[in-house]
Formats: sequence, structure tokens, C-alpha cells
Amino acid sequence: MKIVINWHITEACNYECFYCFAKWQKKNQKELLHSKEKVRKLMHEISLLPAILNVKNGTAFTGIRLNLVGGETFLYKQQVLNIIQEARKHGFELSAITNGSSLDQDLITVIATQFSTIGFSIDSLSDKSNLEIGRSFKNTPVEKDRILKYINEIRLISPNIDIKINSVINQINKDEDLTDFIKKVSPSKWKVFKMLPVITNQHMIDDFEFYNFLKKHDELQHIISSEDNDEMTHSYLMIDPIGRFFQNSSTSCGYEYSSEIVTIGISNALEEIVFNVNKFLKRSKLIPNLNVLNQTPYAEMA
Repeated sequence: MKIVINWHITEACNYECFYCFAKWQKKNQKELLHSKEKVRKLMHEISLLPAILNVKNGTAFTGIRLNLVGGETFLYKQQVLNIIQEARKHGFELSAITNGSSLDQDLITVIATQFSTIGFSIDSLSDKSNLEIGRSFKNTPVEKDRILKYINEIRLISPNIDIKINSVINQINKDEDLTDFIKKVSPSKWKVFKMLPVITNQHMIDDFEFYNFLKKHDELQHIISSEDNDEMTHSYLMIDPIGRFFQNSSTSCGYEYSSEIVTIGISNALEEIVFNVNKFLKRSKLIPNLNVLNQTPYAEMA
């Protein structure tokens, strides 16, 4: 099994989703992706992580999957290409999440040939809802047909690539039915997240509303991977644009940070944050369907 590192390479994005948790305390520090030397050092430090975790936890991680996220992952094309080059030198498996707005033919080819997985963020099929959520640029909402076009082009080059859809469920889109769209995309996984109150509590939904959204899409349960707040907390290894580990704060909105990894080393940085390797293993092995919900009180309300 590979340990997954989620590196949020930039806070910059051309969309302004109201719930977006990609907001970090940077104190005028420059994002690491703009320094080739720091990128090289960070890739080296990340390469040490499986051995460190195996010694510490008795796990048997055999490698790294580096998941590139944002902001918008592909906003800085040349910097991303450099990260990909450095990551491949260490033999990392690569994946990414994107809103699709910055993709061009070069990047489509890179994704298809260098990545094992590509995920697209789709919260709604409604222009009105996308505008309310902030999935728009210059008052133009996300173009779902263009996303479908990119997915088809990627699959033409790499038929076996894993396509994922990520959706964050909130008060604006909780009653929407995405079944036909998801069927058209035919992803290997549809990750459905209940909105986390990291930045704001606005438009949050409760557990029962989240359950109802999942239940509405019951026929897609074979590809749905749903995660609530508890399953997500401390189960991800996340690096911010400055090159620090971060986790959701246990006491308030916002984050708790480690020191910069390239400064103190990844082993020391890991000691400064909470990472529950057992929760990571459990989450990674979750069967992506609604059976998990049948073990909760919500099953009695269905």
C-alpha cells in the first residue's frame, strides 16, 4: 500500500467557492512551488516518509502517491510541470484534483501519460447554484460539457486512467440529483464530502441531510465514497503551499501547522501535527457504498 500525501501546491484559484478550505496563514511567505530548489528538497523529504511511518507504526507502506491539489492545481503550468518532473525522479505515483478551467492540450497529455488518477470537482449542474457556490469565473459558471470533453480526451490517450469526481454537499446543492451526469462520466469513484466548517459555518448541512443526498443516489453506491467530518479529521497527510504539514484545528475553525518541512526535516515536522495512521488505513479500505450508513442511527430513519 502507498501512503498518500496531499500537497496543496497553491492557494490561488480562479473560482471563489464559499466553503473552500484552501486558506492558509502565510505571513507574506512565498509559495514553495515557485522555488525549484525547495521543490527538489521537499520531494526528497517526502520520499523518506514510508520508511519513517513503517518504523513508527509497524505499517508496510511501499511507496508514495503524491496527490496535487490547490487552489486550482494547474493554474501555474510551468511550476506544476516542474513538480511532476521532480516527483517522477523519486518514483512517486501521481494524482490530482482540478476544476478543469486551466487545462489545455499539453496538460491533458501530461495527465493522461503521467498520472494514475485525475479528479474533477463538480458540486452542481445548475448554473444558478454554481454561481451561488462560487464555482464561476467572471460570472461565468463552470462548464460541465467542457469537463466531459476533457475526460473523454484523457481516456482516449489513457483508457485505464482512474477518473474521480469530487463533490462537496451543502445547503445549496443538497437537493440536487447528479445521477445522470455521474453515469455519463462513469468515474471509478465519486467522492462525496459533507461540507467541513473549516472557514465558515454558512450553508452547512446536518448528518440527516447528508444521508438523504447519499440515499438519493443509491443506485450509484458501488462508486460512492462518502466521508463525514470524523472520518476526514486527522486521517489525511496534508502539506500547505508553504511546505508545512497542516491539520484541521481541534479547538476552532482554521488549521494547526508544523514547521516548514524543508527546514526541519519531514520526521520532525510529522511529530508536530496529529496524524492517525489507523484512521488513514480504515478510510483507504472503506467500501465505497451506503452500507456504512446502515450501521448508523440514520438507518432507522430511512
